[in-house]
Amino acid sequence: MMTSLLLLSILLFISALFHKAVAAADPSASFFSTTSSAEKEPFTAWLATDNASLYDLSTFLSTTADPTKGMATFWKVNGDTFHLAFATMATGWAAFGIAEAGGMFGADIVSFSTANPDVLVDGYILDDRQVRVDNNSQDWTLISSVVEDGWIIVEATRKITTGDTQDNALKNDKELWGAPTRLIAAWGDTEEMSYHGDNRSSSSVRIFADPSSNSLESDAVVNALEKNSDGYFDVVNGAYEIPARETDYEYICKSYDELKEQFGGDMTDITMIAATPIITEETRQFVHHFIAMAIPSCDNQDRFKREQIYGWAPGDVGMVLPDDVGFPMFDTEDNQAIMIEIHYNNPKLISGMEDSSGVRFYYTNAPRLHDAAILMLGDPMLGLYGVAINDGLTMHEFSCPGECSSLFLDEPVTVISEKLHMHKTGVRMVNEAIRGGEVFHTATVEIFDFEQQGGFQPQQDSYQLQAGDKFRTTCYYKDGTVFKEGSQDEMCIAFLLYYPRKKYAGIPFVCPYPGRFPCAEEYVSTDLNGYEDLGRVFGTSGNGPLSNVTLPQPPVTSMEPPTPSNSNTGENKPAYAPISTDEAPETENPTSKAESTKKYCLFVITLSSAAMFVTLV
Repeated sequence: MMTSLLLLSILLFISALFHKAVAAADPSASFFSTTSSAEKEPFTAWLATDNASLYDLSTFLSTTADPTKGMATFWKVNGDTFHLAFATMATGWAAFGIAEAGGMFGADIVSFSTANPDVLVDGYILDDRQVRVDNNSQDWTLISSVVEDGWIIVEATRKITTGDTQDNALKNDKELWGAPTRLIAAWGDTEEMSYHGDNRSSSSVRIFADPSSNSLESDAVVNALEKNSDGYFDVVNGAYEIPARETDYEYICKSYDELKEQFGGDMTDITMIAATPIITEETRQFVHHFIAMAIPSCDNQDRFKREQIYGWAPGDVGMVLPDDVGFPMFDTEDNQAIMIEIHYNNPKLISGMEDSSGVRFYYTNAPRLHDAAILMLGDPMLGLYGVAINDGLTMHEFSCPGECSSLFLDEPVTVISEKLHMHKTGVRMVNEAIRGGEVFHTATVEIFDFEQQGGFQPQQDSYQLQAGDKFRTTCYYKDGTVFKEGSQDEMCIAFLLYYPRKKYAGIPFVCPYPGRFPCAEEYVSTDLNGYEDLGRVFGTSGNGPLSNVTLPQPPVTSMEPPTPSNSNTGENKPAYAPISTDEAPETENPTSKAESTKKYCLFVITLSSAAMFVTLV
């Protein structure tokens, strides 16, 4: 078991990661901690009510500007009903959201206005910062509201799953290996909902956490590590000066001999059970993403034997594996070192910045029942390197044949979780598993937002793959650039964390494009006519009856910051307007034909920001 000093280090580290949300057994003491008792009286009085005592879990959604300001949030799950209460210091309005990726895009919003305190408004946001009223059905029921002395306190209920395509369902997020629930909040003093300025917050919680525990992701991780790990070791950059160029890749490699002092001896058989990012705060803006791999040695980086064990992108807070699953480390000649590839993005060419980011690996001394591995789908080797993406909306589809899973799988494997990765022009991504001609599993990010979740992890249950199963990975872009490794370029990769680990001829389970070693995907791309061709479900109409509630706000509310009056903004087009064929340049792209394109060539597999890419010879 870890020493007190080790546990203290973990607590400090995790708390830094989750500084934006604070939870406590006594909300009146810790929530709004700098507000005087007199100012806090309406909130304190509500906490003493019978209704307030009914909630199982709570968290404080604090602002970035001031961690003592924000929205206190309370909830209870009772059968198929979600009971919610939120409180904030505002005189005009308050809004709470269940966010797909952790930001406004793809969020399901419920709002309250003091101008109409008897009504809640159910709304949603696509990828244009416009809050639209849910015209399928108004699914929130107002239980009570308090508007007093600068406070708004709201209690409401909603079904866990409403069946409304303009809502986000609440899914069981209790297991730490699954994705948490992402919440957002905003509030203001204007009569109608408008741009919030600094009055906003976001956080990740476990809605379905055990009531005896705490809902915050930070506390859940600390509790798991305290219970299950025997220690940790760090692989970090050594005050690396980030070059004054837009895209840079730095490789850190540490051998077993260099790391063993961190875990106290000559243990050659430890199991990694969790990993958390270590990001230098002063250079956070430059760290685009990184990938950690187990390799034979720092001198022998056999490309065919590299195994990814962790990947980080914005929005990721770490990885905790199930209790019976882990990554064996330093137990064979193929994993005697750990290499981390860090991708830096420096578009303003700033010089003199030093970074010491990396990864903290938590381990046990004993092996676990199942060995974990990561399967990469889509274009993990950048086989489309240098291929341009057309303007407008485009679809790019990679199909992995059943022969690939048949080659690697001699028994079923269990997929624990998935991460879907694109860059800034990605708008939607889907990864499907197909058996017998039928899709039996779909992982989707309806509205991709790289700034919030560069490696988006859908909320989903684990599922099994069998020999013969096929995959279809589809990425959608708007005004895309080119497939390359740069920050301003694009990628399309799905990462599947699974067990038990499978190899063929010593090569990890992978299905790349292009090539024939050991199996390959087929690729199709198509130019789309408009947003209706994206296949999005979230935000569509016609799934339920229109509400008879009189709405206290216009059907569309802009959350964009105000434009200075002396600025020349030009034509004001909504971000969601389809690009007409007249606006799009007539650029010929030989890969945009809606037909399969197979490339048979010799290639050398080389590491890239996606883990590896193909250099055609």
